[in-house]
Amino acid sequence: MKLRRLPQQERGERRVTTLLDAAAAVIAETGYDAATMSEIAARAGASIGSLYQFFPNKQSITQALRAQYGREFQELWSPLESTAASLTIEQLVSRLIDDTVQLMERHPALLPLMDAPCSTRNPPIRKLLRQHIARGLRAKKPSLSEVVAARLATVTLQTMRGVRELYREFETRERRALIQEYKLMLVCYLTYQLET
Repeated sequence: MKLRRLPQQERGERRVTTLLDAAAAVIAETGYDAATMSEIAARAGASIGSLYQFFPNKQSITQALRAQYGREFQELWSPLESTAASLTIEQLVSRLIDDTVQLMERHPALLPLMDAPCSTRNPPIRKLLRQHIARGLRAKKPSLSEVVAARLATVTLQTMRGVRELYREFETRERRALIQEYKLMLVCYLTYQLET
């Protein structure tokens, strides 16, 4: 994500953080399509000109939020390489899914951002997440080739995407039941792939 103008001082960095927090709140409440730059500026207590100094459009704000959430995923999943070998497959799957759910609960704008145009997505983050998962799987089963580990990581990451989708569609009680089903599905898949 490239800001139109980089903050030069701590005050500017705080301003960008305030603008992104306001954007996340508006997107969480209204959805991606209905969120407007004017509403974001008003929520941040800033002038529209101030918002445009840093973000030329809603797409750039969305890219910044996606990058921020992607970095958080990366921080959560980067230790997998060092811990995966000591985890059971059930523990590994629970960690991946539970971390995803916690991030969605911490950032309510994450789900509405899934409706944002493809041009706002950050492919390098997705690639890094896939690499962390692949390395974790290879730590779990060192004989796994890089190609197979990448394939398994891709399927795992797509399953995580399914968790995010269902989270948006169902109420809390049903979400928990469906998350357990996703865990079971992923455990069965990875058990078959890693233990046969």
